[in-house]
Amino acid sequence: PSRCCPQRCSADSTMVEAMDTDAPAPAPAEEEPAAPPDPASLYRADIRSAQASVERFVTSREPRFAQAALKLMACLRKAGLAAASPTQPVLAAAIASAFGPSHPLRERLLAALPPPAAEPEAADAAGAEGKEGGEAKKRPLLPEMELILELLVLLALIDGGKLPVALSLADALLERVASWNRRTLDPFAERAYFYSSWAYEKAGKIEAVRSRLLAAQRTSCLHHNTACQATLLNLLLRSYMSAKLFVQADKLLAKSAFPEQASNGQLARYLYYTGRIKALQLEYSEAHRCLLQAQRKAPQSSSKAVGFKLSAHKLGAIVQLLLGEIPERAVFRASSTRAPMRPYLKLVQAVRTGDLAAFRDAMAEHAAVFAADGNAALVLRLRQNVIRAGLRNVSLAYSRIHLSDAAAKLALDTPGDMESIAAKAIRDGVIDATIDHEAGVLISSGSADTYSTLEPQAAYHKRITFCLNLHNDAVKAMSYPPDAHKGDLPDADAIKERQREEQELAEALAEEDEF
Repeated sequence: PSRCCPQRCSADSTMVEAMDTDAPAPAPAEEEPAAPPDPASLYRADIRSAQASVERFVTSREPRFAQAALKLMACLRKAGLAAASPTQPVLAAAIASAFGPSHPLRERLLAALPPPAAEPEAADAAGAEGKEGGEAKKRPLLPEMELILELLVLLALIDGGKLPVALSLADALLERVASWNRRTLDPFAERAYFYSSWAYEKAGKIEAVRSRLLAAQRTSCLHHNTACQATLLNLLLRSYMSAKLFVQADKLLAKSAFPEQASNGQLARYLYYTGRIKALQLEYSEAHRCLLQAQRKAPQSSSKAVGFKLSAHKLGAIVQLLLGEIPERAVFRASSTRAPMRPYLKLVQAVRTGDLAAFRDAMAEHAAVFAADGNAALVLRLRQNVIRAGLRNVSLAYSRIHLSDAAAKLALDTPGDMESIAAKAIRDGVIDATIDHEAGVLISSGSADTYSTLEPQAAYHKRITFCLNLHNDAVKAMSYPPDAHKGDLPDADAIKERQREEQELAEALAEEDEF
């Protein structure tokens, strides 16, 4: 019998395996689409995550855990705003399980929410986790977590339009915050003051909470509470400005100092309010500086703080026009600000060309927009700037022109005021001309060389000052690891050893002097 070649057998087996491999595999069964996550379960998990972050913050005092809890609170609010969201019963269940029967706000909070939802039963396989959860529930409720749950209820009432109930809860919340004296509560107390003031503002009673905000501001200054101090100062400025009490707001700015360690958001708000107050006080240069800094401190993302940046750009454009400057075109060409800034673009065009008729048309057409933005009083001041720009153009175009003809070109309501307007423009340095009062003629002088004046020096000085201030702010904002300088300092043993060596050296020198 013929022997079987092992190589042939291996080749045959390889061929069989290849044939098996080449055979079409059975089609895999279609996987069923995963069910969407339950909003109630996600809401419950976020509450537990926020509680864990609060506990870690209280234990370690690291601010990042407090920021994580506050971000989760914002996510919980967004989940509650969704249509047909079953999150309020879950919130009521969390309050019912966390707040004891003797808690002063338990009944009030539960009355403002739907009936609590039933807690899901734990699986038998997770018995150990259930025991750990039961032990966690038995822990006393931290004031920080209590404040987060109360703020969620307050936000649900504000978003739902139940302002009378929200005001009563805001009063109880402010009293509750005032009764505590915990430094770990400062980041959460800041939100409590902000949302309580917001509830009063939406109800049209913002002046009713002003005294409490002033008392809280004094307390935060004494406790060196940076977060609450910055927020309360901004809330007080907003309260004064909403009541048209600009003199009191200016006095508050003069008597208080904004903390340097405050967040960029609060700093941007403070600069915006300061710029508006200074603009109304006729301090346009300071107002322009504050508004420019507010625009730079605001979030640079196109999807964040759109309303704030739009308000800052509107006010900044008016202040620049009052200063005699023309705003940049990029502000009016951006896709997010093109439509809202169109009324202000017409103002800029009227001021730039000195067209008083176009200015009147823009004022009449967009008066409601300027009033809604709170800029109507400042826009009315632009009339004099329009006349000055038109008079400057007339002075450059004509070497001699009759005052009546100049009044006709400027489209003045009262042509008899042309002489006084031209005299004031000459005195303020707007135009370089003289007036022949007998003939009633405006005589323009030749154009002077700008570089022979102090204007280039002033422009360079302004730019250098800005660069130096930017460098100083960057140096102040640099962060260093804590106690980094202590590594270079000698310890106690090294100091003692050095003192001993110095003493031995002194004794040796003294002995040499004796010999």
